[in-house]
Amino acid sequence: MADRTDTPWRKRVLVLAPIAVAALGVAVFQQMTSEGGIDGADPMDAELVALGEPAYARYCAECHGKNLEGQPNWRVRLPDGSLRAPPHDASGHTWHHPDRQLFEVTKFGG
Repeated sequence: MADRTDTPWRKRVLVLAPIAVAALGVAVFQQMTSEGGIDGADPMDAELVALGEPAYARYCAECHGKNLEGQPNWRVRLPDGSLRAPPHDASGHTWHHPDRQLFEVTKFGG
């Protein structure tokens, strides 16, 4: 009886399955960042804001401030060229960037 691990069909599945999973991941990410995905988040929607509040407190407030105030001297570049965390209120500049750009900066860095 032949060892099933050596069949061409099984080898193809073992090679193609990870590729299919990766392609699905890319498709899901593209869908999330396409029109109608993360674009259009509404800061005036109290329910959405409430959903995001715990995540902001956990991941963002340390730098951007508990009250959205940002870090002091946030407009002054650091020696490496980066900027400190800006405020997320009307005094900062975050509001004029599209949601997609903010998502990408947050996920991949500025």
